[in-house]
Amino acid sequence: MRRSQADKDADAALGTDICRFREISGISLKELGDAIGVTFQQVRKYESGKDRISSKKLVETARTIGCDLNSLYAGIGIDDATLAFLDHSRAALKLAANFDGIASSEERAAIALLLAGSPPKKNKPQFRRWAIGTPAARP
Repeated sequence: MRRSQADKDADAALGTDICRFREISGISLKELGDAIGVTFQQVRKYESGKDRISSKKLVETARTIGCDLNSLYAGIGIDDATLAFLDHSRAALKLAANFDGIASSEERAAIALLLAGSPPKKNKPQFRRWAIGTPAARP
């Protein structure tokens, strides 16, 4: 039976999410393949969406890479396959994966503040206005 384009898109989106979670967890293609009983080439086919992963292998994959099934399916719509992490880099995903593991709430707050940008300065510099073309008006 031929797969529809929507099925292919959903398989590709699922495979992309598997790949991203695998990379976040630091597991190689071979290690994942060994854990779920397939070759690394087969894992690559799952991640590319070329082959459909069975539900049993998907559950084993989720356990191995340390995520839940809902996370792997996040962002996949019924009629429209979208990626759950389309705009996030690997570094951002690793940060997010490890953020909740920081024991100190003060450290988490400091990191969140750092990522949000510098805190606003209390004494913002004041800019003088002068008339353009009148050198005497400039400081």
